[in-house]
Amino acid sequence: MKINRDWKSQTVAVLVPLLLLMLIFLGWPLLRVSLGRLFSDFFYPYLMVSRKSADFLSDTTLLALSRHELAGQIELLRRENRRLALQAAGAAELLVENDRLRHLLKLSPAPGWHYLNAEVILRDPYSWNDRLKINCGSRDGAAPGDAVITADAEGVLSLVGVIEQTQSHVSDVITICNPALRLSAALPLSGTIGVLNESRRQAPAGRIGIGFLPVGGSYTVGEMLQTSGFENRVPGGIKIGNLSSVQAAGSLLSNEQYLSGTITPAVSFNDLRYVIVAGRSGKPAEMERP
Repeated sequence: MKINRDWKSQTVAVLVPLLLLMLIFLGWPLLRVSLGRLFSDFFYPYLMVSRKSADFLSDTTLLALSRHELAGQIELLRRENRRLALQAAGAAELLVENDRLRHLLKLSPAPGWHYLNAEVILRDPYSWNDRLKINCGSRDGAAPGDAVITADAEGVLSLVGVIEQTQSHVSDVITICNPALRLSAALPLSGTIGVLNESRRQAPAGRIGIGFLPVGGSYTVGEMLQTSGFENRVPGGIKIGNLSSVQAAGSLLSNEQYLSGTITPAVSFNDLRYVIVAGRSGKPAEMERP
């Protein structure tokens, strides 16, 4: 009998905790919801006392203020709102710049080329889109004639310009918007090649002139223009912009051999900050002579 009682007590001691665990496991969701409602409903009036007291004191203080004092408070709030809005706008600009910089740092150069990361450090307000200075010079590996490029959010490379002259740690860049820069541009869709800033007509603001377009070419407004690769220190296939307009061909009796047009540049020069200098890796191969 004693052995039977011990077995029963051991069984009860094992089963009772198991049953309690099962009840807790099965009833926990309902218990949690019930306890949450109980405590939230019970403590809500006490938690709202401090908030209502603060609101009451604030309303009482406002009622005690004069009209001029209220106007002063409103002006302070407006200034604070403007300050916070400027901070938010600055944070958004920093995020955009960080994204651009990440894309530039991840770019891999084509075979035979190397990339040097640089930042625009100086721009002349009178030639904002024509010239700029970057913090990359001869000691960093930059050389006159090297292409200066940038990339958009999708990683598409676009031509900014070429280095005009270098110093030890800085370089002067002449952009594609500068009328002094002559550069060949390929139109893959038309299968033709033109020359930047060689248009016989002055390009409107925000556009770039292009000339020496063959008369027999079939041009489409909006088609892409890219570097031809004919220049020794400018990689081919870099986007320049899109064709905006092209001069209408003359009559059959006209002796014109070339047309002019305009381009919308791919680079937004207003917010340009980070660029890449594309340089040749090693010495360029010499041309074979017959």
